[in-house]
Amino acid sequence: MLLVITPNLATSQTKVTRPPAVPSAVRAACDVAFAIAKTTPGVSVRRSTGTFNDETLRMPIFGCGLALSGSFKRAEATGDAAIRLRDAFMAQGWTEMPAYSADGTDGTSFAFRRGAVSCLIRGTWDGGADDDPSLPPEDWYKVATFCTSPIFPETR
Repeated sequence: MLLVITPNLATSQTKVTRPPAVPSAVRAACDVAFAIAKTTPGVSVRRSTGTFNDETLRMPIFGCGLALSGSFKRAEATGDAAIRLRDAFMAQGWTEMPAYSADGTDGTSFAFRRGAVSCLIRGTWDGGADDDPSLPPEDWYKVATFCTSPIFPETR
C-alpha cells in the first residue's frame, strides 16, 4: 500500500483577511466610555468592535461600540448613563459637535470629538405621552455609543 500526501493547495494559497485594528486613541475613548457606563447603577454593557450603522451617521463607521441598557430608577442618584457620558466627555475636554445634538421626550443624541477621534452617543426610551397621563414614561432606557477615527463630518 502506498500513501501519498499532497498539500491542500486551496487552503495554503488562501489568505486570511483580518479586520483592521481599532486605533489606540479610539480604543482609549471606548475604554473611558465603558468605565463610566459600567459604574452606572442598573446598567448592563456590551462592548464590541467592528462596523456600525446608525441613522444619525451618513455611512457605516469602523471602530468600537457600546450597547447599554439601564433603569432610570436605579440610576436616580447618579444620573443615567447618557447624562454621565455627556458630563464625562465634557469634563475631559472633548469638544461637542452641535450637528449631532438632539433631545426629546423619547431620547437624546450627541457627539464629541478630540484629536482624530469622535464618539456618538444616542439614547432611546419610552418617555410616555405628555397629553395622556395614562401613558406614563417607562423605566428602561438604551444607549448606543460609537467611537471612530477619523472624526464625523462637522455638518450632517
